Amino acid sequence: MPCVFSVVVSYQPDTEVLRALLDTLLAQTAGVFVVDNTPAADRRVEALCAALPQPALHLIRLGDNFGIARALNVGIDAALAAEATHVLLSDQDSLPAADMVAELLRAQEALIHEGRRVGAVGPTYTDRHTGITFPFQAVVPGKFFYGHQRPDATHPAIEALTLITSGTLVPAQVLHEVGPMREDFFIDNVDIEWSHRARAAGFSLFGVGAAVMFHSMGDQALRVWYFGWRQESAYSPVRVYYRIRNFVALCRLPFIPWRWKLRSGWNILGVIYTQTVFGRQRLAALRMGLRGLWDGLRGRMGPWQG
Repeated sequence: MPCVFSVVVSYQPDTEVLRALLDTLLAQTAGVFVVDNTPAADRRVEALCAALPQPALHLIRLGDNFGIARALNVGIDAALAAEATHVLLSDQDSLPAADMVAELLRAQEALIHEGRRVGAVGPTYTDRHTGITFPFQAVVPGKFFYGHQRPDATHPAIEALTLITSGTLVPAQVLHEVGPMREDFFIDNVDIEWSHRARAAGFSLFGVGAAVMFHSMGDQALRVWYFGWRQESAYSPVRVYYRIRNFVALCRLPFIPWRWKLRSGWNILGVIYTQTVFGRQRLAALRMGLRGLWDGLRGRMGPWQG
């Protein structure tokens, strides 16, 4: 029988949102490790966990913000030490459906039965801010670059090029073989780098239609013009820095296909356009984006040091 432990990374969270997430995961998994990046003086996560006196809930306080990658690695190590067969990764602002974990396990079992070497499975997710339900990056016949596909009745699971961290279920043996998250990325694209590394190791990743999750992609919604008005995610200038710097770092990795790099470069141009033209802190976003480009080119990684 699978033994699934959850790893939730928190940083100065909205405790009501985090409480809903923890309640959901405690009902679906054998245990939850909350790895808290919140500075030591802020005890909101500690107070929340104390109000949930469940033996399956474990809090690991790091005392400062060491980034999502290190927190994930700490939580993964704790889950593996607890003899987890699978580790479910989660951000603090996600809300899985009540049967998400069961559906992910069911899909993984079916894929293994088909002879697939499954590296991870992830849910279909809808952004809380924009209401957009995202498709999965996938190799689409007839497209030179990658395309996007959604699971349907004919294809209940889509082989994906990448999965986002939150909601992703990873077998323990895959974590041992592929290795930990890259801590020098700090935040943003940590999941993308690991996804490509897992695929380079011969594993396949799948997005599952029956597994559903709500998730916050950015800080809030942003109304932008792109051949018509539309909703996109808004990011702080610091997040713009990390997104651009870490994308440049991804482009320097030899195991990531060059077609993915070129196609994703268009997405990064979209980030620059939306945040510097329509964002609330346009000039700051531009400055931080340029700094991210420079640091990425010279290989300066780790946390932003302003």
